[in-house]
Amino acid sequence: MSDFDNNPWAASNVTDDFNFPQNQFPVNVPDYLVASILVTLFCCQPLGIAAIVFSALANGEKSAGNYPKAVNHAKNAKTCLMIGVIGGALLILFFLGLGIIGALTDIQ
Repeated sequence: MSDFDNNPWAASNVTDDFNFPQNQFPVNVPDYLVASILVTLFCCQPLGIAAIVFSALANGEKSAGNYPKAVNHAKNAKTCLMIGVIGGALLILFFLGLGIIGALTDIQ
């Protein structure tokens, strides 16, 4: 063995610290933080806050290099976002409908 083989910093001794199969590293793990903040402000606060928490967890796990947990937290954030947007839109339409019905009944 040469001195190069005993060098811990040699390129040949670099290992996969993330436990992913070779060439299957996730390129991008979205954290949905901006969308979470917008849902919190405009649609549904409880689900938006949950999405912010999951987004922060996804960002932290991505920074730590734990991609499977980051992907899991990102999926949870996306689920909260979708439910919040759909639920918020339905509530807005419901209250708009109540307002329109109330306005029409006041006219007659």
